[in-house]
Amino acid sequence: MDKQIIDYLEQTALDFFKSWPLVVKAKVSQEEGFLTVSINTDNDNIFIQPDIDPLLAVQHLIRLMVRKKFPDQSIQLAVDIGDFRQRQKDAIKQLAKEAIEKAIASISSVDLLPMSSFERRLVHTQVAQDDRVTSKSSGVGSRRHVVIKLN
Repeated sequence: MDKQIIDYLEQTALDFFKSWPLVVKAKVSQEEGFLTVSINTDNDNIFIQPDIDPLLAVQHLIRLMVRKKFPDQSIQLAVDIGDFRQRQKDAIKQLAKEAIEKAIASISSVDLLPMSSFERRLVHTQVAQDDRVTSKSSGVGSRRHVVIKLN
């Protein structure tokens, strides 16, 4: 990805919080064309507790600023505050592992709760690593979930 975009993202994240009474650090990382703005503050919980709506709002606003600055670029962007996304990934992977073991032990399919497309992809990736089981998405809209079953 263009260094100009990465530098802009880091500065935009810092400027976004400039008037907030927070100590803020921001770093941009890139993986497979996907950019993640990792933000750490001295009070990360205000963005992720009791829910992640504030984090999603910050992400939305930063995405809008980037689209306005680079209208001709297709930029895949996520904002992470306080390593929430990494903790979320770890929790989903653990959930998938437990569901795999449950499907194997009970010799039946296991339906997980509805999840976002990002979370479902994490489950499918985890299931693909175990040749004893397969997974598929089922349901529509906000009821879309993963079903894990034996091969």
